[in-house]
Amino acid sequence: MLRQFALLLVAAIAVAPTGCAAKKITVTGKVTIKGAGPLPGGMVVFAPVGGGTSGGARGYIREDGTFTLSTDSAEDGSFAGKYRVLVFPPPKKGGEDAPALPPPIDPRYAEFDTSGLEAEVTPEHHHFEFTLDPPAKKK
Repeated sequence: MLRQFALLLVAAIAVAPTGCAAKKITVTGKVTIKGAGPLPGGMVVFAPVGGGTSGGARGYIREDGTFTLSTDSAEDGSFAGKYRVLVFPPPKKGGEDAPALPPPIDPRYAEFDTSGLEAEVTPEHHHFEFTLDPPAKKK
């Protein structure tokens, strides 16, 4: 729980508005799981590579795996630039008393340093598809 809070705090800082006057680009995408179809919920977070000059962006993943990025307001897009990407799986359903189920995606995708996901947003390239591995099977 503490680790999830820390990750959400990092994500919130990464997407804080910068006051930049640059024009935003509508960014859409889809997240799927290899061999299992769309990721039904969760969040995608884009953070500028090397700190960048613009703030990051985030988008809630819908039941069909699609998302639209937001910076300052809902689905207002992202600034052009290179980004590192992380994906949070959907929260567990049923509250704290629900049985612990493994996340539908490999936990490495929830951290920028291990996700291996990157995107470059340009006016010409603003739709991204990420196909993620399921969690590794325990032996």
